Amino acid sequence: MIMAGRKLQTLDGDGKANRIKSGIDGLDEALKGGIPVGDITLITGTPGSGKTTFCMQVLSYGAKNDEIGVYFTLEESAEDIIEQFQTFDPSIKQSISEGKLKVMQIPLTDYESFKQIITSEIEATGATRVVIDSVTYFQMFFSDIMSIRKAIIEVSTILKNEGCAGFLVGEVSYGENKLSTFGVEEFATDGVIALYLVQKNDTFLRALRIVKMRNTNHLTKLCPIDITDKGIVVYPNAELFAEV
Repeated sequence: MIMAGRKLQTLDGDGKANRIKSGIDGLDEALKGGIPVGDITLITGTPGSGKTTFCMQVLSYGAKNDEIGVYFTLEESAEDIIEQFQTFDPSIKQSISEGKLKVMQIPLTDYESFKQIITSEIEATGATRVVIDSVTYFQMFFSDIMSIRKAIIEVSTILKNEGCAGFLVGEVSYGENKLSTFGVEEFATDGVIALYLVQKNDTFLRALRIVKMRNTNHLTKLCPIDITDKGIVVYPNAELFAEV
């Protein structure tokens, strides 16, 4: 059910699909116009790679443009997420007080309750941008990988049916050459954006790669990124290991 009055900030892409603006400098350029409307995107990476900041930026940008966003967290407290992101965007508390952004911690009880909570909250708020952090915690609901994949697809379908741009957060451990915990998350979503900490000599460089995105052309290379005092900035025209 798509509630009346909802809207997504869209822009024309490289042809067929309308896009939503991410609000992350340089990302829409790397995506050749933005994230296709209706897509569910996996945001994955190691601890400390910037996943929470990325997702909060997307929601905060929407809130500033009269879109409503909800961040569902299955682990970290809502207060901690808000406090951490406030260092990048002090206006977040105003967006929250105006009802344009909500960070909500969901207790890990059972899967049916989880679905009911996200559905009722989206319909109650009229949210058009939704983050679920993280789908790794679906292992608390299910003991087998195929059930986890089915659940991710089902949640993605709920978000699509509600007219939301959905962002599912995934996790990988340091040193693992894979995109997700279970190896199915990337197949159950429309797009995958991976955040990396790449070692060069005795330092680590931050990078982003658009692994896949349906309905659009996009860069596939590792793009350098910075986490500045305003949040994440993507440099689509720079090379990660460019010589200085």
